[in-house]
Amino acid sequence: MQEKMPDNIETKGKPTAVEMLFKNMRFIEQFAESVIDYTSKYNSIMSILYAPENLIGKPTVYPNYGDFPDTYMLRSYGKWWNESEAAQHHYMSQDIDPIISEDYVTVKFEFSVIPTSISIYETYNPGAVVRLWGQSIHGQWILLWEGAPQRCVQAPRKFCPPIRQIRELINEVRIDLNQSLLEYHTSLDGVLLAGYKPKSILQTSLLQKGLLEPLEPRQSKRKHSRRYNEEDCDNLNLFARLPYEVILHIFQYLDLRSLCRCAQVNKRWFLTSLDSALYRELSLKRYWHKVNDATIIMFMAKCKNLKKLDLSWCGANNQITEELFIEFLRKCCRNLTHLSLGNCNFVKELSLEEIKNCSDLTGILVKECAKRKLLVYYFSELRLRNSHCIAWKYSALAQLNKLTTLDLYSSNIIDEMLIKILVTNPDLKHLIIDFCEHLERLEQVTEVVAVYNHKLVTWSSWKTHSMTSIGVGNLACCSNLRELDVGWCLILGEPGDCLERIATGCKDLRRLIISGWRGVSDHLLLPIIRSCKQLTQLDLLGIKNISGDICERVLASLPKLQLLDISFCDLVKIEQVMVWQEQYPNVVIQSCPSD
Repeated sequence: MQEKMPDNIETKGKPTAVEMLFKNMRFIEQFAESVIDYTSKYNSIMSILYAPENLIGKPTVYPNYGDFPDTYMLRSYGKWWNESEAAQHHYMSQDIDPIISEDYVTVKFEFSVIPTSISIYETYNPGAVVRLWGQSIHGQWILLWEGAPQRCVQAPRKFCPPIRQIRELINEVRIDLNQSLLEYHTSLDGVLLAGYKPKSILQTSLLQKGLLEPLEPRQSKRKHSRRYNEEDCDNLNLFARLPYEVILHIFQYLDLRSLCRCAQVNKRWFLTSLDSALYRELSLKRYWHKVNDATIIMFMAKCKNLKKLDLSWCGANNQITEELFIEFLRKCCRNLTHLSLGNCNFVKELSLEEIKNCSDLTGILVKECAKRKLLVYYFSELRLRNSHCIAWKYSALAQLNKLTTLDLYSSNIIDEMLIKILVTNPDLKHLIIDFCEHLERLEQVTEVVAVYNHKLVTWSSWKTHSMTSIGVGNLACCSNLRELDVGWCLILGEPGDCLERIATGCKDLRRLIISGWRGVSDHLLLPIIRSCKQLTQLDLLGIKNISGDICERVLASLPKLQLLDISFCDLVKIEQVMVWQEQYPNVVIQSCPSD
């Protein structure tokens, strides 16, 4: 933390209220003291390399540029992860944010200040920051700046956008990121918060109560009141004559914000905005900073037949209680088909017990409905990213027997519970268990998959270290497998014949990530090149023993290839890569040298 005298206060003439406010405070600059929350990371547990904790304190890499393990690196970049078949689609297409936040990280500072600037030290592939938020001492999140993702020059950047000037004390900053325009992973090296710190307890108390807020001049109500002319009234009357069904159909194209505004126009529009047909799909992720218990209660009165629900990122700082969430599930979500609860701290053990009851139409009842040609709904997609419930409580999910997508990224799931879920869900197509550090016997898990889950399309267990070569080979029984992510799963283990088995059994493979497989050689890659002609993405990052010859053969033999990552492959020369980039302009070739 550095303390400075405020040098930007105008002292000529009579000082304004704002100038007097800042004159009696200390101007300080401070770096992040701790990391509170995040959605994405590159490091494994117990490793500080590329970890979010590298945002703490002063930058250690800046102003250098490149791939440094002392920084915080995010997992995804570009379009590749969004194009995955297992990627989550928006639950409310009419309510997509114009500036989408894909990930976030929240940091805390030692002192609460009135912010004047926030600086982000970007040391690799800058341009992903799209929003900056500050949390006031009242627990409210305030948007300080937002902007679209950028394509930037490949150079280090101290990103300091002009933030909104507020009169609130903050000591937490949240950084929203969108990596869709990046050519490779982005790295952040530090966060600097500058602002004014009260000198006394009295000043702090007055700020907390809003008594130091400069008074705004009252504006004439007549100046801002809307005068409706005859044409406005005619338009409203014409709309009022429309049948209820037509108005309802028009309302279905509106986002939640517009629906709330329409509800304030007149009684008829208000009643129409309450129709449960408008709320079969509900996504509050975009409004995470506003969602609390009162919001859930409001939607409880509107949602009578909810099919898709996304509450990801909502409920920070205990804004949503588990008891109310469970009540919402009971009253509104009995026919739920899609549920996404990423980074939701209110989702605990009792919530898992209730989620299993969200799909009543199973077993004999499904067959009976099919005979009568009734519309059957069943729970098909469940996403619990960064869920940290007690491990054995995940067994409740085994009572859901129609899952096609299960995303347990960085959760506490253990082998026994995952096996139970796999056995009861033979229709499962997409399984994401990245960073699930409590899975200790993935070989047994894949044995179960080979018997019960032949429809599997996506297997993703990135940096889940209990995977063995036998375990990978077991997945060859899934002939529909198109996406296989086992990056950093065989760091020290020998791959054996598992790639040959995959090439034989999974000829429709589109995406293969085996980064960090140190034992892979040119010879072991040949079966993949010969059999898997549909490959569009191949990640060989960090494989030390593959040569330029096999990389050239990959490029020549795979006609649909779009992405080849050969970063940190020591035997591949940069001169070769430059030639390939000219020869194969339709393939993105990632090559970061070891030195």
